[in-house]
Amino acid sequence: MKKLLLRLRGIKGIYILFYFSFLIVVLVAMFLKEEYLVYTKPLIPISLILIHVFNVKSINPYYVVSMLVILANDTLVYIDFAKYFDLVAITIITFYVLCVFLLRKYITLADLQLKKFLTFPIIISLTLISYLIFSISQLVLPSLMDSVVSFFMILIALLFFVGVCFCIYIIDKYESNFRLFISASCCLFVSALLLINYFYFYTRVFTILINIAEIAGLYFFLRFLMEAKPIDLEYEKDRYF
Repeated sequence: MKKLLLRLRGIKGIYILFYFSFLIVVLVAMFLKEEYLVYTKPLIPISLILIHVFNVKSINPYYVVSMLVILANDTLVYIDFAKYFDLVAITIITFYVLCVFLLRKYITLADLQLKKFLTFPIIISLTLISYLIFSISQLVLPSLMDSVVSFFMILIALLFFVGVCFCIYIIDKYESNFRLFISASCCLFVSALLLINYFYFYTRVFTILINIAEIAGLYFFLRFLMEAKPIDLEYEKDRYF
């Protein structure tokens, strides 16, 4: 009983650390130069790693590595995004690949039935996303002529990750899959706003929104990984009781 209480206290403390880190990052983004985010932003992936460690029976090394990769990515972004864009491309692509690998058990080829995806809302969503990508590409590519390959590699990796997330959400076989939808949406939002903020029109408001959305996306992605359960199994339990 004592060990259980200590563990619960530890879990509560780790969540408090995450919320405190979130607050610190937002305050720094609001009131200080963004260079200071180099020192505060690593608190987020570190606290998420601790939440993962305290809440699972078996630590997933791929998740831990993904958080370390995003830590490195954010550090490069806030040191000098333009200067280290190609390195940022390597880190963010690695992050997306690791995330897709973490989601591999939640989707199979048999789940990908065309009739589930040929619906009006999905077609509209795909059209809007395509228009967003086209519009942002027109805005930022003139500033990235030396890194065009890196830009399109990031875009491919991003769309692959977002596509997997949306497929799992549409297939709807797992509880709490709306968290994955939120995470993917935040990912699209952050990627779009980050490019605009650094290569087209800079404003502190965008920096604040980018950090809030990125932290929310990372958090909901972890919550999905920790809490996802097959919906059919839950129905069977309900029928049994």
